Amino acid sequence: MNRIVLAILIAASITACGKQSGNEPQLQDNTEEYFKAHGIVQGQSNELRIGGTLFRFPAEVGLNPYTAQEAIRTIDGSPMTLSQKECLEQGKCEKMAMPIVKGQADKVTFYLQPERDYAPNPSPFGGGVRVEIYNNEPHTWDGVNINLDGYLKETIGRVILDHPASGLREYVAPRAGFSGLFEDIRPGEKSTSGHGHLFSCQSGSTGFCFISYWNEAGRYRYEIVVEQLFVLKHWPELHPAVLRFIDSVVAK
Repeated sequence: MNRIVLAILIAASITACGKQSGNEPQLQDNTEEYFKAHGIVQGQSNELRIGGTLFRFPAEVGLNPYTAQEAIRTIDGSPMTLSQKECLEQGKCEKMAMPIVKGQADKVTFYLQPERDYAPNPSPFGGGVRVEIYNNEPHTWDGVNINLDGYLKETIGRVILDHPASGLREYVAPRAGFSGLFEDIRPGEKSTSGHGHLFSCQSGSTGFCFISYWNEAGRYRYEIVVEQLFVLKHWPELHPAVLRFIDSVVAK
């Protein structure tokens, strides 16, 4: 009998292992301990696997990794048909602790400095053009745009303003608080859809633009985050400079 009870207790312990009860502490992001859990040591060369690609970053790149430490899954393993909140409230879902794995991340953020020919910033906390590499797959990708249909719906009825110096077309935000949309209309920059790269920017010249691309072969997405005024002045050089750097840190 004692052996049976012991076996039950061990099985319960194993089942509970990995589940997030809500009381278990998680590592605080943006801390040395958090970086170390990912295998990141600032000021040294580092490797991170994101999506299907291994990246080797030189010592001068300040890296800020991110990994979700909690996931919500259905208890019976079936596809989730409710919102996460409803699923948890109805007892059909559970929270699971997700360990940080050394040498892997869901996302990494770093900064490139335009004033230094887009050299990397050794600080992981900012200064320059923000670049994020992460493993979220897009719904669609046509070689130029992620989820083109969604962007096109947003352009309907908007005033068009071309910026010849940068090669960008602006679909002006209908009113304050709405995001502006921009499209690269330079010759040779369009997909078979007939559209160039589209991206959104927060309202105002100091609002941030979010410019996303997908690498099909490497199974990773990268996003450039920078002020709208900078984009309008430096668009022709911006993406090529970022892409050159990303290509240079992909493990060959």
